[in-house]
Amino acid sequence: MRGCGLSLPTMSASRPLLSAGPGLNLVLARWQGRSKIDLELTFPAESVPALAEADVVGPVEVKGQADLAVRDIVVQLLLKLQTREICVRTLEEFEHPLEVPLNILIRKSGSIKEVEWDEDSEDTLHVKVPEDDRELDISEIARQAVELERPHHPIRPGAPLPEGALPEEIPVEKPLDPRWDALRGLSGN
Repeated sequence: MRGCGLSLPTMSASRPLLSAGPGLNLVLARWQGRSKIDLELTFPAESVPALAEADVVGPVEVKGQADLAVRDIVVQLLLKLQTREICVRTLEEFEHPLEVPLNILIRKSGSIKEVEWDEDSEDTLHVKVPEDDRELDISEIARQAVELERPHHPIRPGAPLPEGALPEEIPVEKPLDPRWDALRGLSGN
C-alpha cells in the first residue's frame, strides 16, 4: 500500500480498484475479466477535500460491491463516517455517526468524450464514461450524499431537555371531563 494507506489491496496491491486522495476514485481499468468485485477502503477524511468540506472527520470506511456486465458496472457502496455537528440545544460541537449509501450505474460509451452524470434518478446515479477512461472520481457525489444524510437539527446524545419540556417517556395524564362520570356510572365502568 502506498502513501497514507489509502489504496485498497487487490490481486495486485500496486493497482487498487478504489482509492482516496485527493479524490475518491473508482479505478475502472482493473475490472475487466471479472463479474463481481468486493470493494473495501478506509482512509482519513481530510485526505479527500470534498468530504472535509462537508465536515466529515476521522476515518471513513467504504464497503461495497461492483457487478460487471459488458458495458455497464453497477456499484453499491456504503460509507460509514462521522460528521462534525453543533447541537441545537447546547451549541456544543460533537461527532455524529452516519451511514451513507451510494448506488451508481456506470455505462461505458465510445461516443462521448467526457463524463456525463444523469441526476434524474432518486436511488441510483447514472453516469456515462468514455470507453478509455481509467478512473471515475466520485468524491463530489459522495459529498452531496453526505450533506443530504446529515441531521437538520442535530442533538448531542445526552443533551439536556430545554427548560419546561417533559421527557417523552413520562406519560402526561389528560384531565377527565366530570360530565363523563355520569355516563360511566350507567355502563358500570
